[in-house]
Amino acid sequence: MLVKFLLFVTLFFSFCFASSIYPKSYAQLGTPLFQSAQHFEKYEDVESLKPLILEYKDRADKLLLCGKRIDISDDKSKKKNYLKSLRKLQKKYDKLLHSLHQAISKSIKDDDYELFLKLTSYAFDGLFKNTNLRKQAIAFYFKHKHEKNVKCKILEKNMANEKLSHATQELFAAEIIHSSYNSDSQEKSKKSVDIITTRVVNTIKVFIYNKNIYDVTIRVIPVVQNIKMTMKPPKEFVLKAKSKYHYTTLILGSGESRYGFSWSYTMGSKDAQHDKDYVYRLPFKQGTSHIVSQGYNGAQTHKGSSAYSIDFVMPVGTKVYAARDGVVVKTKSNSDEGGFDKKYASSGNYVRVMHSDGTFATYYHLKYHGVIVKEGVAVSRGEPLGYSGSTGYSSGPHLHFSVFKASGAGKRETLPTKFRTPKGLLEIPVRGNSYEAI
Repeated sequence: MLVKFLLFVTLFFSFCFASSIYPKSYAQLGTPLFQSAQHFEKYEDVESLKPLILEYKDRADKLLLCGKRIDISDDKSKKKNYLKSLRKLQKKYDKLLHSLHQAISKSIKDDDYELFLKLTSYAFDGLFKNTNLRKQAIAFYFKHKHEKNVKCKILEKNMANEKLSHATQELFAAEIIHSSYNSDSQEKSKKSVDIITTRVVNTIKVFIYNKNIYDVTIRVIPVVQNIKMTMKPPKEFVLKAKSKYHYTTLILGSGESRYGFSWSYTMGSKDAQHDKDYVYRLPFKQGTSHIVSQGYNGAQTHKGSSAYSIDFVMPVGTKVYAARDGVVVKTKSNSDEGGFDKKYASSGNYVRVMHSDGTFATYYHLKYHGVIVKEGVAVSRGEPLGYSGSTGYSSGPHLHFSVFKASGAGKRETLPTKFRTPKGLLEIPVRGNSYEAI
């Protein structure tokens, strides 16, 4: 009887916790806002933050109850009003987070390490979203960390994640390229993004060519000596596919003049807007299922720019299919090397597909000679692309899938995606769960 009772209790509590305590309506926007109220309340004894926190918590509590009612309502106008209220709450969240950032910045400026520790000891996603503040906080933490035998776990974790992010930035064929041009070297170049100059007497026109079939986001750093620029060029800009851009015009001085340029670029436009409503197809054969071995923000390699990536356990030689219509813009199929070591980071075979909204999908770790499509060819959703493998930085046979866009020159970001399954919409793939393609 005792065993049956314990089983009943276990099942009861499992059911309770399985049922979300947060509203299902507009969960992607609402749930993080409701969860953040629990984090913010830990700062209530900070006088500058207390009024904003109490106001935020009160509004979040009321909206939580409203959301629960909306879940069981068919009234479209009420749902619309609830969404508007969530967006207003988002603005309050942004304002509160900004105030918290200001408080952290002030504690650094005032050299108040005790307050700094208090403000940075609670882990939630937005705390160090500001890059400059994160750098200041890390420097300040290292300056004082030996004064007290107290570790700031969130900063330690942040630094570890940042290190992992840098290590994996180009891990999955991120297409981040660095190059340079020097006036002393006039060799013809075969670079797909290149600088060409034309000179007439003392005037030099500088053009940048993008020979690729996709846009790139580029940052150029000019280095000139005894030269005047007739037009101030932008530091970072989008260079369209198969285009030529008049970057600047140089006028040489009367003495010795030298000029050069260094640049970095990322595949894709930083201005691309991902179609968040698009529902992708799982990238394997219809009617078959595969287990997720690493989902979003996975501890092994899905951090930083690769956060929204999915690994599907897949035997070598399993056929891989396009999750969305697009154009094949990049492939690699000549590697037979792989292993769970960073030295294999550039050894992974892959297919890169560009979508109509300017985003790209990466199908990575394909087997040796496992690509069956060619660059420049349009592919349809559900069309075979190649065969899975374990090449590159891989702990075993699987398919790494992600959708990404450029977020700047030398930077990219992966994007959360939705998939169609027989059980409905899959928005957050869970490690250990098996999902079927339809």
